[in-house]
Amino acid sequence: MDKIKSLLFSLAFVLSLKSFSQEQLHYFSTVDSNLVGVRTTSGKTIIALQFPMIGYYDFDKPITTAFIEFYHILSDSATDRMNPNQSVGSVYDRDGKFLYQPFLYDNGPDYWQEGIRRYVCNGKVGYVDINNRFLTDPKTGFADMFNYGYASFYEGVVKKVYEAGGEHWTVAPTDDKGKEYLVNWQGQSVQGSKTPNSTKDYYYQGLYYPYPFHYTSAEQILLDGLNQFTAIPKVDQLLFPADQTNWDSIQFEIIGRPSPFTPYYTIQGYRNQRADDNWVIEMTTDGQYFHVNYGERVELGQWIDEQLTKNM
Repeated sequence: MDKIKSLLFSLAFVLSLKSFSQEQLHYFSTVDSNLVGVRTTSGKTIIALQFPMIGYYDFDKPITTAFIEFYHILSDSATDRMNPNQSVGSVYDRDGKFLYQPFLYDNGPDYWQEGIRRYVCNGKVGYVDINNRFLTDPKTGFADMFNYGYASFYEGVVKKVYEAGGEHWTVAPTDDKGKEYLVNWQGQSVQGSKTPNSTKDYYYQGLYYPYPFHYTSAEQILLDGLNQFTAIPKVDQLLFPADQTNWDSIQFEIIGRPSPFTPYYTIQGYRNQRADDNWVIEMTTDGQYFHVNYGERVELGQWIDEQLTKNM
């Protein structure tokens, strides 16, 4: 365990040096403007005032992500409104270079799922990760969110099909020429098998796909550290809906690793190979565990005690 603590300290030190080497960035506006831009702490403009004050911008805290995001809505007259791949907002790198427009989901930019989201370009859709790495080129079709290391992608012409009332819609192909396949974290299409090679292989629509998680020995020890919280199974059962009978113990997997802009491990809990939003945990490079819910971080032991008190 001392070796693991030493590893964490060294990793934290290296990450802090990399973060310190780059000047902090902040969103900014002016008293006579309703626009927002980005500049450094010393006052150098990275992105000029040009985006409307739509969405939430924290002007007091530095931007800590590898990307800079603006939440404005730009009309895309070139894309058919019946195309489900609509865009919202704009994303830049920390040098002010435009990167992409996120996929419009639930009236805002696409959610991050396993550190990956969808982006849109000229009505086509692809995947990009939280460190600005494009996993796939934009393609005609429809992309689902990632889960358990995979995402379903339908490549072919699709359209919106509205339900009665005109508020909700689903996606349907316009012909039978398309194809559906799974994409992994590397952006590669993956072939399934009728028989599993591991009890943890991903099962999807009658086929098995390779278990996607791989760890160093040190990372496995860090993941196993969750076993010290012996009340986790009890809390998990309390959180599981009482009207469901297929309760299965939670399975923890690392879905995000430390970087200069995310100095912690992100651990996702899965139940029956589906992500459970009750269990998102961050482990810092000094070995502390935090429960995360909608951006709110609470020390894991404290959160467990709170759940036991509230639900028992």
